[in-house]
Amino acid sequence: MSISYLENIIYNDVMDFVGIDKFSLLDYDDMISIVLFSPTCNFRCDYCHNIEGVVDSKSYIPFVDIMSYLKSRIGVIDAVVISGGEPTLMPDLVDKIKAIKALGFKIKLDTNGTNPDVIARLIDDNLIDYVAMDIKTSLNQYEVVAKRKVNIENIKKSISLLLENKIDYEFRTTLVKQYHDFDVIKDIANDIKGAKKYYLQKFVYREGVINNSLQEIDINCVKEYVTYLKQYINKVEIRGY
Repeated sequence: MSISYLENIIYNDVMDFVGIDKFSLLDYDDMISIVLFSPTCNFRCDYCHNIEGVVDSKSYIPFVDIMSYLKSRIGVIDAVVISGGEPTLMPDLVDKIKAIKALGFKIKLDTNGTNPDVIARLIDDNLIDYVAMDIKTSLNQYEVVAKRKVNIENIKKSISLLLENKIDYEFRTTLVKQYHDFDVIKDIANDIKGAKKYYLQKFVYREGVINNSLQEIDINCVKEYVTYLKQYINKVEIRGY
């Protein structure tokens, strides 16, 4: 990839990132990472921690500044996590990832799975090393959680794409008492049957969450979920409890 090509990407931004976490040990297993937050999302899940600080942010970071910082971290940071919001809504996401990848970093993509064609291109072009796809709920309940119209066929395509095992990946669900009862967990088990990894994440209320009546699920209940899920999924673990 030529320098002039990289400069064209850097100085002709289509959409900038809105946030950066300059040091993370949590977002990419066994990697020291930097997390970049994309500025928009096609869901409005009412337990999302990133609505106020990310999706509704009016503070943009020029990509040239991000690239300059990343260059200064070569040899210190292992990976860059592209998170959000929903990164696949960025029209220049592929070009931005090409520029970052050219610096030698591993790339992890966090996604809700609504744009399988973008995910497929990134995988086929070897531009990403890891995908974390959120499973919001059972396929027949998606709009209840996302609070938006959802093309379920696209969610199914993204699940199937990852199940092909062309890339390292995980599925994950943030558990909320009002949305994730045992029947929902059973449906999810069927939806992602045969998956490599599935993480059940603790919901933690904090300022900025849209619905302040939401509650976490008791750990004993979560352990029952894990026992059930392990019948269908290779690795099931709990995060945050």
